[in-house]
Amino acid sequence: MTGIHTGDVDVTVTLHETEPAPDNGGWHEIVEVSAHSASGELMVRGMMDDLDEELPVLSFNGPGDYRLRVHARGRDTAVDLAPDEITERYLIQSWPAPAQEVTVLRRADAYGVSVRAP
Repeated sequence: MTGIHTGDVDVTVTLHETEPAPDNGGWHEIVEVSAHSASGELMVRGMMDDLDEELPVLSFNGPGDYRLRVHARGRDTAVDLAPDEITERYLIQSWPAPAQEVTVLRRADAYGVSVRAP
């Protein structure tokens, strides 16, 4: 979930044959999740608009199980606003891996705390 209500965010996708090291460069939240792609076409899509550029297919090795490590920063900058400038950045690392439980590597933004609150 993004912190902003409407607007652009910066998303980078990197593909890896094996588990990469987490990118610890200033990320506020880092979480790993498993995803299964039956079609081999697991992709990042815009919710209400097309992306400015196509990102790599997350399931780059075809159908099967993948691990996604999602990094986020900037979600506290413009919560529920529609900023003209990009305030949020995301990095998604993808690699083939058997399904596993969700793993939280870092939780440090206030927006994330509010989303997780019961």
